[in-house]
Amino acid sequence: MKKFWILIKYEWLNFRADKGLLILVTLTLLAGLYGIYYGTTEVERQRQNLAGLQKLTEHNVEEMKAKYPAGADAGDIGYYHSTFAVHHPDSWAALALGQRDVNPYYIKLRLLNLQSQLYDTENINPQKVLAGNFDLSFVLVYLFPLLIIGLCFNILSVEKEQGTLPLLLSQPISLPLIVGAKLTFRMLVVLSLGLLLSIIAMLWGNVVPDGRVALWLGVVVLYCLFWFAVAFLVAGLQKNSAFNAVTLLGVWLLLTIVVPALLNVYVSIKQPVPQALALTIKQREVVHGGWDKPKEETMEKFFALYPQWQDTAQIKERFVWRWYYAFHHLGDVAVADLASQYKQSLLNRHELVQRLNVLSVPVNVQGIFNALAGTDLPSYVQFLQSATRYHDALRAFYYPFLFRQITFHHADFEQEPKHHFASSPDVASATAGVVKLFISVLVVFGAGLLLYRWKVASVK
Repeated sequence: MKKFWILIKYEWLNFRADKGLLILVTLTLLAGLYGIYYGTTEVERQRQNLAGLQKLTEHNVEEMKAKYPAGADAGDIGYYHSTFAVHHPDSWAALALGQRDVNPYYIKLRLLNLQSQLYDTENINPQKVLAGNFDLSFVLVYLFPLLIIGLCFNILSVEKEQGTLPLLLSQPISLPLIVGAKLTFRMLVVLSLGLLLSIIAMLWGNVVPDGRVALWLGVVVLYCLFWFAVAFLVAGLQKNSAFNAVTLLGVWLLLTIVVPALLNVYVSIKQPVPQALALTIKQREVVHGGWDKPKEETMEKFFALYPQWQDTAQIKERFVWRWYYAFHHLGDVAVADLASQYKQSLLNRHELVQRLNVLSVPVNVQGIFNALAGTDLPSYVQFLQSATRYHDALRAFYYPFLFRQITFHHADFEQEPKHHFASSPDVASATAGVVKLFISVLVVFGAGLLLYRWKVASVK
């Protein structure tokens, strides 16, 4: 053990003297701090936007009160008054923004047909989506492996190239002890950096301290150990530094770029997702066709769904709001199966990725981080389902005014349903991902140990 710590001491001295390694570690630290800043700033921006939506709703209510000072037909209120379904971020979202930069985190709603409103979102810069967000999870998943490669590509080959390996082996020191000490020192550096950045991010982002703290830190440790295992395996080939560097970069490129791209193509073919635009177009065709259908036919279909309004007065006017909202609702009913298939297809695609991510450790780890932060695809689907339930609640609130022809007064705005949805972590999926990550580490380290034993045996 004394020899081991002597080797660690000399690794520290060599590390301090190597300006290139110091610069590499410093740049990674700065990148991590920027990732933390970006994540916390983006989540704070989203929170401010969500807070502003409440003010917009209040302003809209005041406009309605000014426009209809003595009360109004509820149909006018339902048409002109808008409210919002909001998706509040979990406190952990700053660490892994996940799908929150791709999918909307609020939806503007009126009493009209629902489906076209669910998918009527703002345009997103495709180049920004392609690049992704530079949050802490990005730094850990994509940049930390490069740091480990930079530290470890020549852990053994440099001793050969400088002619110091025979001198070391002439001492009572074994080759595994030398490699183990070098890897251990580098592990201490990288793990300290990763854990430090994670703790800073948790404090900076004011995350709720719960069981996810241990899970997150455990994933950081295991993921770094995986890449050290890869470096250990490549070093076991006992090739020169250039070969090691190219091989490790090739593995990084394969696991972070090539395999995820191939998985995306396979998943897209195996589990296609219908376009929300097609769903919206079909619904609009049904809604627009409602103008030309006899009112009796429309109301009969509506009363089959809502028999409690069967006894309302027969429609004789050319236009009446309850008929208008009835065929809008029937437009939603006409595409209900398509809407359900769309959401289920998204979840099926996510489940397929969860099964296949064992082929790419970075994809698995990114999924773990997103699941812990409540920023994965299932959270977005849950938000859509929550917005649907909220729209149903709005209908249930306004229908008595419409079908009983009750005047909508200013005080009734206070009774209008409010929406609140907050992301929740998927700890079960994250735990399953951690198990796969742990197995990956064991397999690669085991392969490295077997390779070293084979090399030692062949030398003998």
